[in-house]
Amino acid sequence: MRHLIRFALTLLVAVPSYGGEPVDYSELLSNYLSNISTLSGYFEQHTADNGTQRSIVYSGALWLAKPNRFRVDTDAPSLQSLVSDGEDFWSYDEDLDQVIVSKLNLNLNQVPILLFSTDVERIDDIYRVSGYEDEESEHFLLQPVSDASLFQSLTLEFQGGIPTSIRVEAANGQATVYSLNQVVVNGQIPTEQFSFTAPENVDLIDDR
Repeated sequence: MRHLIRFALTLLVAVPSYGGEPVDYSELLSNYLSNISTLSGYFEQHTADNGTQRSIVYSGALWLAKPNRFRVDTDAPSLQSLVSDGEDFWSYDEDLDQVIVSKLNLNLNQVPILLFSTDVERIDDIYRVSGYEDEESEHFLLQPVSDASLFQSLTLEFQGGIPTSIRVEAANGQATVYSLNQVVVNGQIPTEQFSFTAPENVDLIDDR
C-alpha cells in the first residue's frame, strides 16, 4: 500500500492565551474537527529534511466524509487512489497495475487521515496535543501516546477553522508535507465518490 496521507513537525513557541487564559489546544482542535462533516480540496505533497522543503512529489484531490469515508486521488506523477467507504479500503497503483482491498484500519495512530472523518471524543486519549498561534494560523502538534504509531509526530495547520496543511514526521526525521488549497468544508459530496471499481486487467488482491 502506497503512502497514506503523512505529516510532520514545526518548531513550538510560547503558548498564547485568549483573555489571559492559556489555550487548551486539545479542546480547540477537537472543536475544529467536530465541526467538519465533509471536506474536499486539492493538495500538493512535498518531502522535507531538517526543515528544508523539497520539490512537489505528488499532487491531487481529496474528499472526506463522516463516518470514516475518504478518497485521495493523485494526478502527478502517476495515478494512485486510496478509497474508503467506511468499511473497506482500496489502494490502487496505476504503475503496478494493482488494486489491494482490505478492511479499513480504524487506528488513528496508523491512519491519521481518519482524524477528519471520524468522531474523536477525546483526542488526548490518542495524542499529546500542544500548539501555537502566529499571525495567520493555528498550529497543532500531535504526538502519539502509543509506541505502536507509524509516525513520530503530526502537525495540523488551521486558518479560521479550515485545515491548510498537514505534516508527518517519521522517526528518521524526514517529513511529508501536504499543502491544502481550495478547501471546502461541509459541502455536498456524492456517496459514489467513496466507492471504487477496479480497472480492467489489473491484479486484484483481496485481503479482507
